[in-house]
Formats: sequence, structure tokens, C-alpha cells
Amino acid sequence: MKVSVFTCTPQFENDLMDAVRIFIGSAETLSQEEGGDITLHHTEETQGNTRICHVTITGQYAGSATREEEILADPLLDKRMHKRQLKNCAYEVMKKATAFHPPWGSLTGIRPTRLLYMDLQKGHTLEKARENLMRSFDTQSEKADLLCDVVRTQQTLPDQKDGEIDLYIGIPFCVSRCAYCSFLSGEVGNGKMLSPYAEALNKEIHATIDMVARYNLKPRAFYMGGGTPTSLSAPLLEEVLSAAQPLLRQCREITVEAGRPDTIDEDKLRVIFNAGTHRISVNPQTMHDETLERIGRKHTCKQTEEAYALARKVGFKDINMDLIAGLPGENPDMFRQTLGWLSALSPESMTVHTLCIKRSSLLHLWEHVLPGGDMVADMVRMGREEARKKGMQPYYLYRQKYMAGNLENVGYALPGCESLYNIGMMEETANVLAMGAGAISKRVNTESGLIRRAPNVSNIEQYIERVDEMILRKQQLLAENLFTERN
Repeated sequence: MKVSVFTCTPQFENDLMDAVRIFIGSAETLSQEEGGDITLHHTEETQGNTRICHVTITGQYAGSATREEEILADPLLDKRMHKRQLKNCAYEVMKKATAFHPPWGSLTGIRPTRLLYMDLQKGHTLEKARENLMRSFDTQSEKADLLCDVVRTQQTLPDQKDGEIDLYIGIPFCVSRCAYCSFLSGEVGNGKMLSPYAEALNKEIHATIDMVARYNLKPRAFYMGGGTPTSLSAPLLEEVLSAAQPLLRQCREITVEAGRPDTIDEDKLRVIFNAGTHRISVNPQTMHDETLERIGRKHTCKQTEEAYALARKVGFKDINMDLIAGLPGENPDMFRQTLGWLSALSPESMTVHTLCIKRSSLLHLWEHVLPGGDMVADMVRMGREEARKKGMQPYYLYRQKYMAGNLENVGYALPGCESLYNIGMMEETANVLAMGAGAISKRVNTESGLIRRAPNVSNIEQYIERVDEMILRKQQLLAENLFTERN
């Protein structure tokens, strides 16, 4: 679908379109041009200290709305509220025109928990923050309740303390590319890049160990992700984890994302276990073999069961499993079967992802075989109910653009099995030193909200050639005067 946008504030055109896309999914914007399936006109006027926003939509959908807001004295705060005003105005028009009430209302942000935390910092109760969220963004009560549950769980867990650091190692390889994947990972192929990559990665790990010591940092949580870390052979995996041992020994939480069942064997699991790992992920996505084949997973339900049993045999007592709601060709009955199957395995945590259709993935070509938004919403609801039955609580939540049904991804866990690393990453409250191609180191000033990042290049060959530059980027990030002096 094409949308012609005529606005008096071109700098906010994307914000207007974000509101429209809540209802119609991905759409091409025609800036100040005729010819769209929908035409959006946005005008504004001021009366005294009041800004009046008008949005009119014609074409395939039609309607109009007006919203008035006070102009605030603080320019930065007023800019934020200005964007919210025009987004809500466009949202109101589309809601009336489509007769659809999106589950998250007009919210398009990745981390909606921030809105609750901002209200809590103002001294509001969680119930009051919930009411404000529903009033300001038209969020449905089901989603507001979910957010409150996430915040309640997080409030029982320790924040990253002053001087603590989380650590990430990225293994950007997979044995095959999933149709929904938009990550910049490479297929293993003949394996010729694995050893050079591990060599460069080990160099960055050793340099990071030196930085942690030099700045007197205390490692808190470690996560090895990808790609698929178990794409590496057992000897290469052991080489990398052995290099990281000076860091791992100091961490209270160590997670390795085994991920693809077809890459898991006993030798690799023992390497991971012997490195001191507390938690692993074995990610089926679905129990249905026909879906797995359709999305390019190259493993079967039986292989997932075997990998899970092997992990238990080796000694892992904390296993996470990921599912995706909305996979092509699936319906609620199929998702219910997957939930029952996963429940019988009894992992300590599970993540229910909503299918996200990125343009860099293959699935954006398959929209004709994808479940509708209402159907996916039923699947997501089933996931929450199943988690509750198993005694799991939601402990992190994030959203993405182009998610089926404008829904969310939620991590559920039994009490005591929540991942501190996941919370820090999803809420952007943790300092992170990250190693590997595409990894992003980060420093967060929780008082000011200022975040500085030092990204590594994503291209694997470039990373190998430029690993010294990646090390220097991290050194410069740590040297930057971002924080107030520690006591």
C-alpha cells in the first residue's frame, strides 16, 4: 500500500507514518506526492499557548481528528509531546476508519516498560502508571496488565551495580538461514571462516580482559549468542570459552545460546557445561516438522527432544526454549500443540516471540501464507496462559516494527531463573562490553539516560581484518567521561 503524506512538519513524517502502519503494516510513503491508496493531510495552528493538530485521511480509509495540547516551556519535552500529539491524532483517525483497536494502542516504541518506570520515578503507584498508559496511548487493559507483571518481576531482581559490567560474545554463524531471520550472520558453509574468526575473537577477548582489570570493573552476567554459537566445533568452542574464563569466573550468571538443535551434540554441551555455564537455550520455534522445513530450520521436532534430553543428561538445570507465534502456515491449534509439547519437556524459561517480518528476511515475500493479526494474538495469549500454568512470570518484554498483529515478544521464567543479562539488554539499563562481529558495547548513565555505543563491524571478513580497531573502539568508550564520579 502507498500513502501520500502532506504535512506541515516534515521532520515528523515518520512519526505520522508509524501511527498509520499500526493499522496497515508496511507501506510506502509518498512525501508531498499524489497517487497513494491513502492520502494523509496534517495541519497545525496555535491559539495562545495551545497547539491544535488536525489530521484528515482520504482514499481507501477516510476520516479526520483534531487534538489540542499545551505548548511546554522545555523545548526537548515539548518536542516529545508534539510528536505524541500528532501520532495520537493520526492513530485516532485510523482507529475510527478501520474499526480496529490495536492491542498496544498508539504505542510504537520498543520498550513500553519505560513509560511505567518514568511514572514510578515521579512517585506514582504502579496502578496509577497503568491508568496513565491506557489513557495516553489507548493501550488495551490486557497489555497494560502484562507490562505491570513484567515490572513487578523486575522489581524483585537486582539492578546492575555501580562498577559492574555485562559481557557478550557473538558467534555470527548458522548452519542455514531461517526465512524470518534479519540478522547479519553467515552460513557455516565449508567452515573455512570459523577458525580465523575464533582467532580474531580470542584476541578481542584477551584485550577485553585487560580493560576489565584496568578499569576495575566487576563482570556480572555473560551471554554468548549469535547466530548459533554451537555452529562452532567443540574444539573451537572450547578455545573461545577457555579464553574467556578470567571473565566467566567472576560472573554470577552465564548463558550460552545453543539454539539450533541440529548443531548440538554431547561434546559441545560438555564444553559449555565445563566452562561454568548456568543457563542454555535450546530453541525449537515450533514442534511441527512441516513448518520447520518451510522456514529453513533444517532440524526436526525429534532432534529438539534429543538435544533437550542430552542437555539434561550433561547436567543443565536451567534451560530456555524459544517459540514463534505466527509462523507461515500455522494456526492456533498448531501453536497450542507446540505449547503442550514444550510444557511436557518442562524448561525453566520460555520466550514467546511474535513473528516479525523484516525486509531483509525472506518472509516479507510470503505474506499471503502468514496468519492474520487476530489469529497471532490468540497464539500469544495462549503462550501467556501456558506460562502461568507452569508457574512462570513474564520478566522482560520488547516490541519491534512490522510484528504480526502489532504484538510483542515476552520472556517468561520460573522464579529464580530470570536472565539478568536479558533484562539489562531489553531495558537498556546495563553497561556491556561486547566481542565479536556485529557486537555492540554500551555504557549507560542511568541518571541522565545518556547512552554511548561502540559497535563492531558486522561483516565477518572485515571484523577479522579490523579486530584491532574494534578493540580501540571499546577502549575509547571506556575512557569517555560519561558518568559522575563513583563514591
